[in-house]
Amino acid sequence: MHKLIAGAVLGIAVLAAMPAMAVKQKQSGDVDFGRVTCAQFMQDLSTSSEEDAGAIFLWLDGYLSGVSGDTVMRPAGMENFVQALLEHCNKRGKDKLLDAARKVGING
Repeated sequence: MHKLIAGAVLGIAVLAAMPAMAVKQKQSGDVDFGRVTCAQFMQDLSTSSEEDAGAIFLWLDGYLSGVSGDTVMRPAGMENFVQALLEHCNKRGKDKLLDAARKVGING
């Protein structure tokens, strides 16, 4: 039951984090992370709450887990991933966010 509640809370947090990016996605409410550049991501992060930013990073971690097949959550590794992704996106704003996440999260 606790896992179900935690999952629901996380889902609500992710949905709450999406409005800024959705504005750029024709107001549909959907966010195509495959189209988001590092520059757009950094701009959206600058106006996001800490909770919203955390939800987005958790989504990215889950995406990378699906891509790589890694099913282990490593909370201690999240800080390194976040730092590496922010550094990459600050330097390479034209890169696609998911490409950058794969580079620093799976290959990094």
